[in-house]
Amino acid sequence: MNIHAFWCIFLLFMAQDVLTAQCPPLEPMEGPLEPQICFNVPFTTYVIPNSASANLVWNLFPLPPDIGEFVGPSTGESVNIGWNAPGTVQLCATPTNPCYDPTPVCIDIVVQPPPYVDDPDHITVCPGEQVTHHFTGTGDYYTWQCNNPMIGCPPSGSGDLDFIATNPGSTPLFGGITAQSFQGDCQGAGAGWGITVLPVPFVNPLADVKVCGGSLVSVNLSGTPSTGFTWENDNSAIGLPAAGTGNINYVSPKVQQPQTATITVTPQYTNNGVTCPGEPVTFQITLDGAVVNPPPNITVCPGDPVSVAFTGNGDSYTWTNSNPAIGLGASGTGDINFSAEGSALQQTVTVTVTPQPCPFASQTFNITVLPAAFVNQPADVTVCGGQMVTVALTGSTGTTFNWTNSNPSIGLAAIGSGPFIVFTAANVQSDQTATVTVTPVKGGCAGEPVTFQITVERCCATSAGDLDTSAIAVCGPKTVQVIHLGNENLEPNDTIRFILYSDPADPLGSIVQYSDTLYFPFLQGVMHFDSVYYAAAIAGPQMANDSIDASAGCFSLVKGPKLLWRSIPTITVGSPPDSVCRDGCADVLFTFTGTPPFEFTWLVVQSSQILFSKDEISTDYQMVVTLCTADFALLPTGEYLNFQVNFFQDNYCSCGD
Repeated sequence: MNIHAFWCIFLLFMAQDVLTAQCPPLEPMEGPLEPQICFNVPFTTYVIPNSASANLVWNLFPLPPDIGEFVGPSTGESVNIGWNAPGTVQLCATPTNPCYDPTPVCIDIVVQPPPYVDDPDHITVCPGEQVTHHFTGTGDYYTWQCNNPMIGCPPSGSGDLDFIATNPGSTPLFGGITAQSFQGDCQGAGAGWGITVLPVPFVNPLADVKVCGGSLVSVNLSGTPSTGFTWENDNSAIGLPAAGTGNINYVSPKVQQPQTATITVTPQYTNNGVTCPGEPVTFQITLDGAVVNPPPNITVCPGDPVSVAFTGNGDSYTWTNSNPAIGLGASGTGDINFSAEGSALQQTVTVTVTPQPCPFASQTFNITVLPAAFVNQPADVTVCGGQMVTVALTGSTGTTFNWTNSNPSIGLAAIGSGPFIVFTAANVQSDQTATVTVTPVKGGCAGEPVTFQITVERCCATSAGDLDTSAIAVCGPKTVQVIHLGNENLEPNDTIRFILYSDPADPLGSIVQYSDTLYFPFLQGVMHFDSVYYAAAIAGPQMANDSIDASAGCFSLVKGPKLLWRSIPTITVGSPPDSVCRDGCADVLFTFTGTPPFEFTWLVVQSSQILFSKDEISTDYQMVVTLCTADFALLPTGEYLNFQVNFFQDNYCSCGD
């Protein structure tokens, strides 16, 4: 062999060895190489490490998008594959660099369909119920979550759902259950449904009911909102059925003896076709029956006390009266006690008494008030001794008049009876007065007595006549004249005088003046202004000291008018100013005596000319007026101003009276 040729061949083999060393074989493919993956994985990454220079081209068989497709470029050291449907697909990576073995690197991939869990229907349950659910579907196992543990479920778990339903509130409580299915490492789509736990209904406590038989019974049931109520009754004698629903409203039967029933009320809450009962409550309905024993009829005289006590088994008794004119009110409660009032005619009333609290068993009885005996009021009688006295007694028909006399010295007996009182008045040495009491009697009933007086006088002809009684009032210390009508009657030794006195209850004991001329002057130091005095005429025997004998049997005193000497009002100026600045003002204080209101006029005078005049009225005993020189024009003479008052009066008098 030629040595040169051998060398070439050696060089050729050497060159081949160097090329093979620069492009090593591809490493195995990395990624989820197990034969199945989950369909619902967003994408899967596959890579052949250290193959950057191989310029790999990746392919899927069958071609996308039947099962999978590349997410991003299908060249390079790695690729991302997204899955469109379950199935089997082959992934191959082929090197395009000629220094690599062009044989593709392939792997079969099984895309597993996602598992699922069956979605159950929404359920409604009552508190305390066992809630159990066995999950079905294609998963190997299942997990679940509860979004509202208040319904009694745990927050999460796996396997079957099993818990006791709860609801602590008064309205339906909703809880959502979501479930996930798993098959191997594949998680399927979730399922969700709801569980509504109804509330435990309650009925508000009910008070016992006690009414009279025949009354309306009304019981309104309340409790959990939207709750219905059923009830049972253990005593149909109260007029209520043995069972029912809703509120209880009915008219009870009348019973003679009390009847009591126990009513059991059960609340029931219904929603979505499910009814949950609550704790029952009980209360009692009692019907009362009451009677009153019939009272006897009563007959009484006017003024008699009437007392009726009611008996029976009522708690109390009410009554009505058909005629309150007998002195009994139109209605009342309890026993009857009153004083009968009569009239000219007999009165019979009907009293209806009703036992309480059950008003249907009433009884009636009569109260008869016999006719009232009455006597008409006789007038008082005044006669002179020796005169005949006749008093006719009248009153109700068929009445007997019995009378008594308190002073037989007038000539009348102490007692008597009959329609007339007739006697001759005794000749008395002094005036005598008797009180006669007349009592009418009719049908055994005595009427209201009346009294009148009979006065027997020791009569004489002396009379002081009459005075004009018109009240007289004057201003200041003037002499006042009273008017006598000149109709006096005097016996031979009688004298008439006129007196002024101060006490109307004691004319002779409070004499201030005597007068023979009907004129009364104001006596300074003895009499007082604004005090009331009274005038009177007196007549009787004249005594040695020229006075009238007031103790004589024929002494006469005739009262006349009231007399009033009013004080003259005064006005004074307190501390008037000595000077006033031009265009200035000064306050002047006036003080008054007399009776408000006070009226006066004040002037500003200069050189005998009136510069300003103003009328004032004061309801108080002092008043301040303001003098301002701006209110008038001054004369140029420069003389002093004079401040004067030229008119003043109070409510009754002026200073000029």
